[in-house]
Amino acid sequence: MDLSAPINELKRKAKLLRRESGMPHNQALDRIAKDEGYSSWSILIRKYQDQKPKPVQKLRRGYLIKSLPFDSDYRNEAIELANSTFEVVIRRIEPNNPQLTRKLWNAADYIDNHHLHDHMLPIDSEYALSLIEAVLVHYVINLAMKADNMASKNG
Repeated sequence: MDLSAPINELKRKAKLLRRESGMPHNQALDRIAKDEGYSSWSILIRKYQDQKPKPVQKLRRGYLIKSLPFDSDYRNEAIELANSTFEVVIRRIEPNNPQLTRKLWNAADYIDNHHLHDHMLPIDSEYALSLIEAVLVHYVINLAMKADNMASKNG
């Protein structure tokens, strides 16, 4: 799906259009969608949602993680899942500074330093992976806030 700008930018354009023209917000969104080649905003969003990467889900039997650091197989799987989940989260939160937020993201650092701690062990590997999807949203929001602070200081 090729849009002229990220969804959050298109929403901002709709807000500006609404303010400038006085039209209702839903009409402004539909006008932006038509400019993008879609008959309505809801169709544009549905197509956008269909194109989003889905988190990798592998059905396998878990094993007990008893110590840190992780073995390389688990670490690689966790990094892959963290990257996939990051993409889902960043699209949902639509940060003000997405490029800077992406620059701050480091999946390996997240897995190595923020994912699990000694006091959580032992833990089933499948449960540990599920924690990535459950908790990463807060981490990404913090990155987005850090990016906003950095942008305001530089801008």
